[in-house]
Amino acid sequence: MKSLILISTLCSLLVACGGGDVTVNSDGINVVAVDTVPTINALRVMAGDKDASGVTPINDGFFTVEWDAKATDVATFNLHLSKDALVSSDDTDLFFTLNPEKNARATLKWEADKDNISLSGVPTSVNSFLSNNSEAKGYIIAKACGFKMDTAGGSRKECVQKEVAIQLIKKN
Repeated sequence: MKSLILISTLCSLLVACGGGDVTVNSDGINVVAVDTVPTINALRVMAGDKDASGVTPINDGFFTVEWDAKATDVATFNLHLSKDALVSSDDTDLFFTLNPEKNARATLKWEADKDNISLSGVPTSVNSFLSNNSEAKGYIIAKACGFKMDTAGGSRKECVQKEVAIQLIKKN
């Protein structure tokens, strides 16, 4: 009984001191031993100046998306174009890298006359983003994923994301 109280006290102290990846159950103490889940500290779309509502306009031509992230080489990082602030299968994938800390920028090109966004000259259609979206407003979402593995042999994928409100400016 005393050992159970001691273990509970130790785990409570670990959690109170920022060790939130500690659990106690009938099998003992379980601690996250490996954590490759990145953090995204900032996401910026370098295009036009934000309007009063915080939306960044993207005019025809080149624009840059930059981010500040802390990650390991086993993290994944994607940029998505979305009508809402949630990543879903309806979104358009714009960019992918395996190390968001070392690869912290993507230069893209909005081709308004073709309804494409290009990366390194490879066009991606944004027709699904533009359908039922007459103002062409939405979000560029950065989503980074990694894994947590614990001392009990379990592993799970976890992701973090940040988003920036944008508007693709169509040619008249």
